[in-house]
Amino acid sequence: MKVVPMKRVNIIGDETVQYRLVGEIHNLGASGYTYYLVHGAGTKGVRPRHGEPGNTKIEVVCTADLAEQILQHLADHYLGNYAMIAFVDDVAVVGSHPFDVQRHALKN
Repeated sequence: MKVVPMKRVNIIGDETVQYRLVGEIHNLGASGYTYYLVHGAGTKGVRPRHGEPGNTKIEVVCTADLAEQILQHLADHYLGNYAMIAFVDDVAVVGSHPFDVQRHALKN
């Protein structure tokens, strides 16, 4: 069994930017992502409150280099303008992983 060390970028924020953001993440080189509707509370209070858009959580498993690019993109375009948080986990992908690591390496 082969285990490949990767990063998981987690983004929780306003669902109104979900489709634009996943498109931009794909354009940065991600081969895939997962997103779903979430609810919770944080420094901005309980979200979503009545009349507000919901929150989305987007997860991207990728190389460390791509994780840095995604986080920089978020910092440049989203984190100051939307109720949003991003964080990174170390993950281990088991077996023949479906991620095209070479695709990202060739783009750089």
